[in-house]
Amino acid sequence: MIKISNPFRKINISTKLFLNYLFLFVIVVFILIFSFAGGMTYIAKHNKGTIDDVDMESLYENIYEHGIDRACKIEGIKDNSYIELLDENLTVLDEYNSVHPKGYVYEQKEFNKIIIPNYYYYQYSEDINEESNSFNVYYSEETDNILLASVPNQEIKFIQKVLKVIFIIFVLVLLIVIIIYAKWTSISLVRPIKSLVKGVNEISKGNYDTRIKIKSKNELGILKDAINNMSKKIEEEIFLREKAEKNRKRLILDISHDLKTPLTNIMGYSETIYYDMELDESIKNRYLNIIMSNSKKANELISDLFELSKIDSDDNKIELKKQDICEFIRILLIDYVFEIEENSMDYEFDIPDYEIMCDISDKYLQRAISNLIVNSIKYSGKESTIKVSIRKANNDAIINIEDNGIGIKSDSIKDIFEPFVRADSSRNSKTGGTGLGLAITRAIIKKHGGDIYLDPYVDKGCKFIITIPIIKT
Repeated sequence: MIKISNPFRKINISTKLFLNYLFLFVIVVFILIFSFAGGMTYIAKHNKGTIDDVDMESLYENIYEHGIDRACKIEGIKDNSYIELLDENLTVLDEYNSVHPKGYVYEQKEFNKIIIPNYYYYQYSEDINEESNSFNVYYSEETDNILLASVPNQEIKFIQKVLKVIFIIFVLVLLIVIIIYAKWTSISLVRPIKSLVKGVNEISKGNYDTRIKIKSKNELGILKDAINNMSKKIEEEIFLREKAEKNRKRLILDISHDLKTPLTNIMGYSETIYYDMELDESIKNRYLNIIMSNSKKANELISDLFELSKIDSDDNKIELKKQDICEFIRILLIDYVFEIEENSMDYEFDIPDYEIMCDISDKYLQRAISNLIVNSIKYSGKESTIKVSIRKANNDAIINIEDNGIGIKSDSIKDIFEPFVRADSSRNSKTGGTGLGLAITRAIIKKHGGDIYLDPYVDKGCKFIITIPIIKT
């Protein structure tokens, strides 16, 4: 299905308002033209049989041939019109339905009001007749006679009626257009604003998962994106804060749990030595060894917690130096070859001969990778194999540390880098670990701008994959 974008959604609000007003202006002009055209059509359809339709020359001839009454019937003069035949002295010689009798003499001033303004068409004169205002005038040079044809004051009324019709058409059409225009404006402006207000109200109530959905690409669309981004960030911040609070509580519980055993042993054996003055020297020394061992465990735990806190701190900046990471790994592995062989393990090292330059810290990166190697040696068992390799991929150096030992349960993979998370019962505080090694490793790798994760698709053992950014030259 092809999605067609609407370019008008991208028009800014000021331009859209201008176009709306321009459109409304054009519509009003169109309505005026439409109303005028309708009125003219109405006039053309109904304005028949008026004085304009009278053939004055034919009427004049018929009057002299048949008489004025007969001539008026022949020419179709209506009963509400009147005809007057005047001589050169403005005396009424004959008339049809006229208010002036035969022999009536027009004053020149009175007659001029009829013919001077518009010699051959239209004149309104209350002085002549209140009911008459339209005249046709015909002058015969042969007889010097003047023929006046008049209709009553219905043309004015007709025109007024037509103007009323035009006005009514204009108002009705304009009202319909305004309603449609208001609806259209509501769709393009008011409705998106209502959606924005509704969304902001929901967000203000604490519903930060609310997302405003409008299709506008103008300022309203930009505002929508800003509000949605703000809501998303607030939601993420709340999630991270809740997660941090949850981790903090779990961390306190884990610290309490891991410190409780050694501290309990230290207190118990110390009290025994202190109060039992008759203890055999060999038993006392054994108790002292237990106290020292548990003291070391507690000290290691506290030291690792301090180091993790220090590395994780945003204020702590690790000093990095440009180095060949291949050479760095070679030197580091030399220190573990003897320990690997002593544990009856095989090893496979695949380190390239060429340089891969990265910004690294000897001290911290050595601690991170050593944690992984020591864990592999400690938990893989005899006759197992440890593999370390480096390769180049895009802009990263990829370090793989793999073994085929007991591995890590799948349900622990997602949390394995969290503090005090141990894969199973074989990896617990009784083995001497604090449960902070992998958390420290991840924190160090993050400080190098890289990442670490556990490959979930390894059938046996475990495979840690580390990425370190390569320096661009």
